Amino acid sequence: MRRGRLAMKNVSRYIDLAFCLVFLPLMIFAFPVERWWGTRPLLFCSFVGWLYVTYFLYAYFVVPRLFQGRRERCAAIAAIAVSLLVTLLLSSREISSPLYLYRRQFDFPFPIWGVRQHRQAVWLHYIVVVTFCFAVGTLTEAYRQRLAREAVEYERNRAELALYKAQINPHFLFNTLNTIYGLILTRSDRAEATMERFINLTRYMYDNADREFIPLCEEVDYINQYIGLQRLRLNAMAEVSFDSRVGTPGLPVPPMLLITFVENAFKYGISSDEACFVRIRLDQQDDLLRFEVENTVFDRPAPVQGGTGIENCRKRLALLYPGRHLLDIRRDARRFSVRLELRSPAL
Repeated sequence: MRRGRLAMKNVSRYIDLAFCLVFLPLMIFAFPVERWWGTRPLLFCSFVGWLYVTYFLYAYFVVPRLFQGRRERCAAIAAIAVSLLVTLLLSSREISSPLYLYRRQFDFPFPIWGVRQHRQAVWLHYIVVVTFCFAVGTLTEAYRQRLAREAVEYERNRAELALYKAQINPHFLFNTLNTIYGLILTRSDRAEATMERFINLTRYMYDNADREFIPLCEEVDYINQYIGLQRLRLNAMAEVSFDSRVGTPGLPVPPMLLITFVENAFKYGISSDEACFVRIRLDQQDDLLRFEVENTVFDRPAPVQGGTGIENCRKRLALLYPGRHLLDIRRDARRFSVRLELRSPAL
């Protein structure tokens, strides 16, 4: 956003220089205005100075305020009225012409072409300057409003991402603490190892809370640790597998995104009494990341499209990967599957 504003300021400076040093001098010499210097030098200087004042008045005062509130628009209209009055006074000054003295002596009825050309030149220059200012000012204001909308959208997206992360973190904490609580109740000797893994995962989670992207290798390691923690409470009825192939370890991915689908699989796809499975596959080549999770479906209630965590993932994907992601979630009588494809713009 700052780069866009800086570019807009630079373009405005270039337009001002081009108008003041090239366009306006050429326009003045294209008409017989420079002839006024011999007979009316003060009027010539006043007229040229007024054209420059008109340009900056419209470019930096009138046009910007026409797009603001009612009070600012009234000030802009008042400035337009004043500029018209000053231009009218300049055009009302008479310029001597070859027939002017004869007209005064003999009162000929023919028009004084020098006076008419003078007035036409004044108003023509004024109209050209005002039109140029309105055209450039309107385009500049449209670009400024676009930058403002993008800035608001960017801040809104950041706030939403922060909210989604805040919602994801408690989801992970509650699931893991429930696992540890169950091991403690059963006086399992794996409770200490589970607590150590939980501390490591929690540290990872809070270290990356303020980062929008992390290397893919860190996220894969996080998933491995999480699966290792969950395996501590599983028995022989559960089949758990995680196959990963990472071609670019430094590929940026959002933190705590993939783990949501893994958590959901362990939450709804694991049973200590029935045969069950959780199969996770990750394949990354070039700029394409494929992530698949499958788990068993039991009779106990489970959301058709996932719970709050998956819904938050949908929103994060829409914000971070607009038009560059595919999320396919399916469920049948015995299987719940998630297929996610991401295309990173960074590669």
